[in-house]
Amino acid sequence: MQTQETIDISVIVPSYNGMPLFKASLDSVLAQKGVSYEVLVGNDSPSDVETRNYLDQLHYEKLRVFHNENNLGLFGNLNNLIRNSNGRIIHLWSQDDIMNTNCLYETVNFHNENPNIAYAFSRVEIIDESGTVIDRMSIDSNSTMSSQTHDLTSILTGSVPGNIANVSINKSIFETYGYFREDLKYSGDFEFWCRITDRLPVGIIQKHLIKLRRHTGQLSRNPKMWIHRIEENDEILTTFMARVPEDRKKYLKRGLLWRVYNQYFGLYLNLLRTGDNKEAQEFLKVLKKYSSVPNYYFRYSILKSLSVIKKDKKFQHWLYYKQAFGNNGK
Repeated sequence: MQTQETIDISVIVPSYNGMPLFKASLDSVLAQKGVSYEVLVGNDSPSDVETRNYLDQLHYEKLRVFHNENNLGLFGNLNNLIRNSNGRIIHLWSQDDIMNTNCLYETVNFHNENPNIAYAFSRVEIIDESGTVIDRMSIDSNSTMSSQTHDLTSILTGSVPGNIANVSINKSIFETYGYFREDLKYSGDFEFWCRITDRLPVGIIQKHLIKLRRHTGQLSRNPKMWIHRIEENDEILTTFMARVPEDRKKYLKRGLLWRVYNQYFGLYLNLLRTGDNKEAQEFLKVLKKYSSVPNYYFRYSILKSLSVIKKDKKFQHWLYYKQAFGNNGK
């Protein structure tokens, strides 16, 4: 049995009705080499017999399984596993994704070289349901992102890592700042990034360490969660906005309308196209808190037209991005 002193990193794996993809995902975690690690799995579906039976027949010294008697939700499940972990570094994970064989080794090395960060995230490859790589995040030379740049980026793009499966955090951060808010259904990670980056920079591991799976069953692709995301993000965006320089706020608010809420409006239109009229109207009711429907159509039509000639990004850069980021918005 490994002791707390010998464990470099703990992999935190929340599971909820994850079969059959969960098996390949967990196999990739258990195949890591070159570092001392443990794997904690939280089965958050008491009625999921298939997952329970699969986990109960696994016998790995590195693996600990928690069958939750009651559903804890994603962030409650994460918190329970983190509290029970022994590693000095926490690597969050998702039941759909695949770890490249060097993931934990590179993650531990990065944290050893960059100890004073809020959290770190790696670059990722995107795979489809069959496991085929369909995209890759670009790689650059920046190993850290300042607290202010993280604030600005979060306002205009949302969660900077884009996921939890490519995120690693020193466990001392949780002990200092607390854990994920369990009252949030969707944005608990985004709120946590906001809370811990007030003064600390963020690390960027410029390597493709995981394969992030895209498929239709994911929580983040469920229309019913979009309303939760918008409403929960309000408080978080307000906190970020309070931390940025006054001369940037005008352009950040413009960016929210032209980029963030414009994307939400596109989701509303997609619901109409697919015949989900009830959900569409519920979604529109929330969107109307931020802008009028005619203005949504105006912004959406402008950007849609510009995208045809591939000028939409250049237009948005001129309209708000370069002013919001100052010297960094080149």
